[in-house]
Amino acid sequence: MDIRQLRYFIAIAEEGQITSAAKRLNMAQPPLSQQLKQMEDELGVTLIERSGKRMELTEAGHTLYRQALSIVHQMEEALSEVKETGEGLRGSLSIGVSALSAYYLPEHIRQFQQQYPLITYKVWKGDTQLLSQWLERRTIEVAIVRLPHSLTNCTTIPLEEESFVLIVPADTVHASRPRIHMRDIAALPLIMPSIPGLGIYDLIHKEFSRLGTSPHVICECPDISLIVSLVAAKVGASIVPRSAWETHRSDQIKGIEIEGTAISSSAAVVWQTGRHLSKAATRFIETFT
Repeated sequence: MDIRQLRYFIAIAEEGQITSAAKRLNMAQPPLSQQLKQMEDELGVTLIERSGKRMELTEAGHTLYRQALSIVHQMEEALSEVKETGEGLRGSLSIGVSALSAYYLPEHIRQFQQQYPLITYKVWKGDTQLLSQWLERRTIEVAIVRLPHSLTNCTTIPLEEESFVLIVPADTVHASRPRIHMRDIAALPLIMPSIPGLGIYDLIHKEFSRLGTSPHVICECPDISLIVSLVAAKVGASIVPRSAWETHRSDQIKGIEIEGTAISSSAAVVWQTGRHLSKAATRFIETFT
Protein backbone atom coordinates (compact mmCIF):
# COMPACT_ATOMS: atom_id res chain seq x y z
CA MET A 1 0.00 0.00 0.00
CA ASP A 2 1.40 3.41 -0.98
CA ILE A 3 0.69 7.04 -0.17
CA ARG A 4 -1.46 7.39 -3.27
CA GLN A 5 -3.80 4.65 -2.09
CA LEU A 6 -4.02 6.24 1.35
CA ARG A 7 -5.15 9.50 -0.27
CA TYR A 8 -7.78 7.53 -2.20
CA PHE A 9 -9.05 5.91 0.99
CA ILE A 10 -9.23 9.26 2.83
CA ALA A 11 -11.40 10.68 0.03
CA ILE A 12 -13.72 7.63 0.09
CA ALA A 13 -14.03 7.77 3.88
CA GLU A 14 -14.82 11.50 3.93
CA GLU A 15 -17.15 11.59 0.93
CA GLY A 16 -19.07 8.41 1.82
CA GLN A 17 -19.55 7.53 -1.85
CA ILE A 18 -17.24 6.22 -4.56
CA THR A 19 -18.80 8.59 -7.09
CA SER A 20 -18.21 11.70 -4.95
CA ALA A 21 -14.70 10.55 -3.98
CA ALA A 22 -13.79 9.92 -7.63
CA LYS A 23 -15.03 13.41 -8.54
CA ARG A 24 -13.00 14.93 -5.70
CA LEU A 25 -9.89 13.05 -6.88
CA ASN A 26 -10.57 13.92 -10.53
CA MET A 27 -10.51 10.29 -11.60
CA ALA A 28 -12.93 7.70 -12.98
CA GLN A 29 -15.07 5.63 -10.62
CA PRO A 30 -14.07 2.07 -11.72
CA PRO A 31 -10.32 2.51 -11.05
CA LEU A 32 -11.09 3.94 -7.61
CA SER A 33 -13.33 0.96 -6.78
CA GLN A 34 -10.52 -1.34 -7.91
CA GLN A 35 -8.05 0.45 -5.65
CA LEU A 36 -10.39 -0.01 -2.68
CA LYS A 37 -10.76 -3.72 -3.40
CA GLN A 38 -6.99 -4.04 -3.78
CA MET A 39 -6.45 -2.42 -0.36
CA GLU A 40 -9.00 -4.75 1.26
CA ASP A 41 -7.41 -7.79 -0.41
CA GLU A 42 -3.93 -6.72 0.68
CA LEU A 43 -4.99 -6.15 4.29
CA GLY A 44 -7.34 -9.11 4.44
CA VAL A 45 -10.15 -7.06 6.04
CA THR A 46 -13.33 -5.29 4.98
CA LEU A 47 -12.82 -1.53 5.15
CA ILE A 48 -16.16 -0.29 3.82
CA GLU A 49 -19.73 -1.52 4.14
CA ARG A 50 -22.61 -0.20 2.03
CA SER A 51 -25.60 1.37 3.81
CA GLY A 52 -28.11 2.37 1.16
CA LYS A 53 -26.43 4.81 -1.17
CA ARG A 54 -23.73 5.64 1.35
CA MET A 55 -20.65 3.72 2.41
CA GLU A 56 -19.84 3.29 6.10
CA LEU A 57 -16.41 2.58 7.57
CA THR A 58 -15.96 -0.68 9.44
CA GLU A 59 -13.90 -0.70 12.64
CA ALA A 60 -10.86 -1.59 10.55
CA GLY A 61 -11.78 1.21 8.15
CA HIS A 62 -11.89 3.77 10.96
CA THR A 63 -8.45 2.64 12.12
CA LEU A 64 -7.00 2.93 8.62
CA TYR A 65 -8.60 6.35 8.15
CA ARG A 66 -6.98 7.73 11.31
CA GLN A 67 -3.61 6.30 10.41
CA ALA A 68 -3.89 7.44 6.79
CA LEU A 69 -4.57 11.03 7.88
CA SER A 70 -1.49 10.96 10.10
CA ILE A 71 0.78 9.39 7.48
CA VAL A 72 -0.31 11.70 4.64
CA HIS A 73 0.08 14.74 6.88
CA GLN A 74 3.58 13.67 7.96
CA MET A 75 4.54 13.15 4.33
CA GLU A 76 3.27 16.61 3.38
CA GLU A 77 5.16 18.16 6.30
CA ALA A 78 8.36 16.37 5.28
CA LEU A 79 8.08 17.59 1.68
CA SER A 80 7.29 21.10 2.85
CA GLU A 81 10.30 21.17 5.18
CA VAL A 82 12.59 19.99 2.38
CA LYS A 83 11.29 22.76 0.11
CA GLU A 84 11.81 25.33 2.86
CA THR A 85 15.47 24.41 3.29
CA GLY A 86 17.79 26.91 1.66
CA GLU A 87 15.01 28.85 -0.05
CA GLY A 88 13.44 30.74 2.80
CA LEU A 89 10.08 29.83 4.33
CA ARG A 90 7.77 28.49 1.65
CA GLY A 91 4.97 26.02 1.11
CA SER A 92 1.19 26.18 1.44
CA LEU A 93 -0.69 27.45 4.50
CA SER A 94 -4.28 26.27 5.02
CA ILE A 95 -6.42 28.62 7.11
CA GLY A 96 -10.04 28.31 8.20
CA VAL A 97 -12.21 31.30 9.06
CA SER A 98 -15.76 31.85 10.31
CA ALA A 99 -17.99 34.39 8.59
CA LEU A 100 -18.11 36.73 11.60
CA SER A 101 -14.31 36.77 11.88
CA ALA A 102 -13.28 36.90 8.22
CA TYR A 103 -12.44 40.63 8.34
CA TYR A 104 -9.31 39.88 10.43
CA LEU A 105 -7.76 37.72 7.75
CA PRO A 106 -6.89 39.91 4.72
CA GLU A 107 -4.66 42.35 6.58
CA HIS A 108 -2.80 39.58 8.40
CA ILE A 109 -2.22 37.68 5.17
CA ARG A 110 -0.96 40.92 3.57
CA GLN A 111 1.52 41.50 6.40
CA PHE A 112 2.58 37.87 6.42
CA GLN A 113 3.02 37.88 2.65
CA GLN A 114 5.48 40.77 2.92
CA GLN A 115 7.64 38.72 5.31
CA TYR A 116 7.28 35.37 3.53
CA PRO A 117 6.54 35.94 -0.17
CA LEU A 118 7.05 32.27 -1.10
CA ILE A 119 4.04 31.10 0.95
CA THR A 120 0.79 30.29 -0.88
CA TYR A 121 -2.60 30.05 0.84
CA LYS A 122 -5.72 27.92 0.97
CA VAL A 123 -8.55 29.69 2.78
CA TRP A 124 -11.61 27.75 3.92
CA LYS A 125 -14.75 29.48 5.19
CA GLY A 126 -17.28 27.73 7.40
CA ASP A 127 -19.09 27.64 10.72
CA THR A 128 -17.51 26.40 13.96
CA GLN A 129 -18.59 22.81 13.39
CA LEU A 130 -16.98 22.68 9.96
CA LEU A 131 -13.81 24.36 11.22
CA SER A 132 -13.59 21.77 13.99
CA GLN A 133 -13.83 18.94 11.45
CA TRP A 134 -11.24 20.56 9.18
CA LEU A 135 -8.80 21.01 12.07
CA GLU A 136 -9.28 17.39 13.12
CA ARG A 137 -8.78 16.12 9.56
CA ARG A 138 -5.78 18.45 9.07
CA THR A 139 -7.55 20.10 6.14
CA ILE A 140 -6.54 23.34 7.87
CA GLU A 141 -3.80 24.02 10.42
CA VAL A 142 -5.14 27.18 12.00
CA ALA A 143 -8.52 28.89 12.21
CA ILE A 144 -9.93 32.30 13.10
CA VAL A 145 -13.24 31.99 14.93
CA ARG A 146 -15.61 34.11 16.96
CA LEU A 147 -15.64 33.67 20.74
CA PRO A 148 -17.09 31.97 22.63
CA HIS A 149 -16.40 28.82 20.59
CA SER A 150 -17.13 25.15 21.19
CA LEU A 151 -13.95 23.72 19.68
CA THR A 152 -12.29 20.96 21.71
CA ASN A 153 -8.59 20.16 22.15
CA CYS A 154 -7.62 23.57 20.82
CA THR A 155 -5.22 26.28 21.90
CA THR A 156 -6.80 29.74 21.70
CA ILE A 157 -5.37 33.25 21.37
CA PRO A 158 -8.16 35.82 21.90
CA LEU A 159 -7.95 38.99 19.82
CA GLU A 160 -9.31 42.46 20.60
CA GLU A 161 -12.64 42.60 22.46
CA GLU A 162 -15.40 44.55 20.72
CA SER A 163 -19.03 45.58 21.23
CA PHE A 164 -22.08 44.79 19.11
CA VAL A 165 -24.26 47.11 17.01
CA LEU A 166 -27.80 46.79 15.70
CA ILE A 167 -28.17 47.00 11.92
CA VAL A 168 -31.52 47.95 10.39
CA PRO A 169 -32.82 48.92 6.92
CA ALA A 170 -31.83 52.53 6.20
CA ASP A 171 -35.37 53.77 5.44
CA THR A 172 -37.12 52.44 8.56
CA VAL A 173 -38.19 54.51 11.55
CA HIS A 174 -35.46 53.00 13.74
CA ALA A 175 -32.71 54.11 11.35
CA SER A 176 -32.99 57.71 12.58
CA ARG A 177 -32.17 56.71 16.16
CA PRO A 178 -28.53 57.07 17.27
CA ARG A 179 -29.05 54.54 20.07
CA ILE A 180 -31.42 51.79 21.11
CA HIS A 181 -31.78 49.87 24.37
CA MET A 182 -31.06 46.16 24.23
CA ARG A 183 -34.45 45.41 25.76
CA ASP A 184 -36.23 47.31 22.97
CA ILE A 185 -34.46 45.21 20.33
CA ALA A 186 -36.41 42.17 21.55
CA ALA A 187 -39.57 43.51 19.89
CA LEU A 188 -37.94 43.79 16.44
CA PRO A 189 -38.00 41.00 13.85
CA LEU A 190 -34.47 39.76 14.44
CA ILE A 191 -32.00 37.89 12.26
CA MET A 192 -29.65 36.04 14.60
CA PRO A 193 -26.02 36.11 13.39
CA SER A 194 -25.56 32.50 14.43
CA ILE A 195 -27.41 29.24 14.94
CA PRO A 196 -28.25 27.28 18.12
CA GLY A 197 -25.23 25.63 19.69
CA LEU A 198 -22.77 28.26 18.50
CA GLY A 199 -21.23 30.86 20.78
CA ILE A 200 -22.75 34.12 19.49
CA TYR A 201 -26.26 32.67 19.49
CA ASP A 202 -26.03 31.61 23.14
CA LEU A 203 -24.34 34.89 24.14
CA ILE A 204 -27.14 37.04 22.72
CA HIS A 205 -29.93 34.84 24.06
CA LYS A 206 -28.43 34.87 27.56
CA GLU A 207 -28.27 38.67 27.50
CA PHE A 208 -31.94 38.97 26.56
CA SER A 209 -32.76 36.48 29.31
CA ARG A 210 -30.78 38.58 31.81
CA LEU A 211 -32.92 41.57 30.86
CA GLY A 212 -36.08 39.56 31.45
CA THR A 213 -37.17 39.29 27.84
CA SER A 214 -36.72 37.09 24.76
CA PRO A 215 -35.99 38.10 21.16
CA HIS A 216 -38.43 37.87 18.27
CA VAL A 217 -36.20 35.72 16.05
CA ILE A 218 -37.46 35.28 12.50
CA CYS A 219 -34.25 33.98 10.93
CA GLU A 220 -30.93 32.39 11.93
CA CYS A 221 -27.91 32.86 9.67
CA PRO A 222 -24.16 32.59 10.44
CA ASP A 223 -23.04 34.37 7.24
CA ILE A 224 -22.51 38.13 7.70
CA SER A 225 -22.71 38.92 3.97
CA LEU A 226 -26.09 37.23 3.71
CA ILE A 227 -27.27 38.91 6.93
CA VAL A 228 -26.45 42.33 5.44
CA SER A 229 -28.39 41.42 2.30
CA LEU A 230 -31.38 40.24 4.35
CA VAL A 231 -31.40 43.44 6.39
CA ALA A 232 -31.11 45.54 3.23
CA ALA A 233 -34.09 43.63 1.81
CA LYS A 234 -36.06 44.63 4.95
CA VAL A 235 -36.43 41.07 6.21
CA GLY A 236 -35.43 42.16 9.71
CA ALA A 237 -32.73 43.69 11.90
CA SER A 238 -29.62 42.01 13.30
CA ILE A 239 -27.09 42.31 16.12
CA VAL A 240 -23.54 41.92 14.81
CA PRO A 241 -19.98 42.57 16.04
CA ARG A 242 -18.93 46.16 15.35
CA SER A 243 -16.04 45.21 13.07
CA ALA A 244 -18.30 42.94 11.01
CA TRP A 245 -20.65 45.87 10.44
CA GLU A 246 -17.84 48.26 9.58
CA THR A 247 -16.48 45.80 7.04
CA HIS A 248 -19.86 45.36 5.36
CA ARG A 249 -21.20 48.93 5.46
CA SER A 250 -23.93 49.72 2.97
CA ASP A 251 -26.10 52.71 2.07
CA GLN A 252 -29.10 50.43 2.43
CA ILE A 253 -28.56 49.70 6.12
CA LYS A 254 -27.81 51.74 9.23
CA GLY A 255 -25.77 50.79 12.29
CA ILE A 256 -27.20 51.82 15.68
CA GLU A 257 -25.38 51.89 19.01
CA ILE A 258 -26.80 49.50 21.62
CA GLU A 259 -27.17 50.68 25.21
CA GLY A 260 -28.26 48.91 28.37
CA THR A 261 -25.90 46.01 27.80
CA ALA A 262 -22.24 45.16 28.18
CA ILE A 263 -22.15 42.19 25.82
CA SER A 264 -19.00 41.97 23.79
CA SER A 265 -17.03 39.39 21.90
CA SER A 266 -13.72 38.89 20.18
CA ALA A 267 -12.32 36.78 17.43
CA ALA A 268 -9.61 34.26 18.26
CA VAL A 269 -6.88 32.27 16.55
CA VAL A 270 -7.12 28.54 17.30
CA TRP A 271 -5.22 25.38 16.43
CA GLN A 272 -5.20 21.83 17.72
CA THR A 273 -3.27 21.40 20.95
CA GLY A 274 -0.35 19.01 20.77
CA ARG A 275 -0.45 18.63 17.02
CA HIS A 276 2.63 19.48 14.99
CA LEU A 277 2.35 22.73 13.01
CA SER A 278 4.26 23.59 9.88
CA LYS A 279 6.77 26.43 10.12
CA ALA A 280 4.43 28.55 8.01
CA ALA A 281 1.53 28.03 10.44
CA THR A 282 3.77 28.73 13.44
CA ARG A 283 5.03 31.99 11.94
CA PHE A 284 1.48 33.00 10.96
CA ILE A 285 0.20 32.49 14.52
CA GLU A 286 3.06 34.64 15.78
CA THR A 287 1.68 37.61 13.84
CA PHE A 288 -1.28 37.68 16.24
CA THR A 289 0.80 37.71 19.44
